[in-house]
Amino acid sequence: MTGLARAGDEEFVRGLGADFTAHAEPEWDAAVDPAQLNDQAVKLVRDGGSYVGLRPGLEPPTERGISVTSVVTASDRTRLADLLTRAAAGDLPTRVHAVVPLDQAAEAHRASAGGGLRGRYIICP
Repeated sequence: MTGLARAGDEEFVRGLGADFTAHAEPEWDAAVDPAQLNDQAVKLVRDGGSYVGLRPGLEPPTERGISVTSVVTASDRTRLADLLTRAAAGDLPTRVHAVVPLDQAAEAHRASAGGGLRGRYIICP
């Protein structure tokens, strides 16, 4: 597995257990697209390969026989509590874009939907 990211993110990507590249060439077998690059990520996938997005409904169109799908999630309070505890303890690599109060949740959602963020929002009450 190889993570494509900016050169400054190499340590983070390698810390996740992936090889690293800052320059992707086309012909990858598959791409998982947490950055919502969509069409840009699909261009890197070989004909007949696979693309997986993380936002159902925002997938790029299918082309060149590439399988296009998104991960669908479900609420699991127990699992989420465990992940938050592990992240807070430093046992789980995380990337936080910003911590915002609840009254800024709509703005955070719009910014996330636009893609290109380096990390996720944490919304606090």
